[in-house]
Amino acid sequence: MPIFENRGNYLFVKANEPYSLKTTFSFLQEFADLCNREHLEKALIDMLVLEDRISIWDRYQIGEEYVRVVGPKIRVAVVARRHLIDLTTENVVVNRSGRIKVFHEMESALKWLEVER
Repeated sequence: MPIFENRGNYLFVKANEPYSLKTTFSFLQEFADLCNREHLEKALIDMLVLEDRISIWDRYQIGEEYVRVVGPKIRVAVVARRHLIDLTTENVVVNRSGRIKVFHEMESALKWLEVER
């Protein structure tokens, strides 16, 4: 499972294992529960460990599950390797009133969240 770190005004999450859809769905629930319990409305998810592409169908399903579980309350920046970025998940979430944006640089993600390391 990912590493979760409350950094005061946002939750930092670092992926630390290969991708699987089942694990991602489990992560989303744990992520939403922790944000709600800690009253955090911003999060940064570091997915730089991932090296393989995620299928478009999985990306769509992740977006749908994200909206169902996380909802519009939490503003989330995701950082991934540039060559793996595909905006399918982001578009699914944003089109359903979620607040998420994908970046390839940590500094850009932090700036968008309006937080510091």
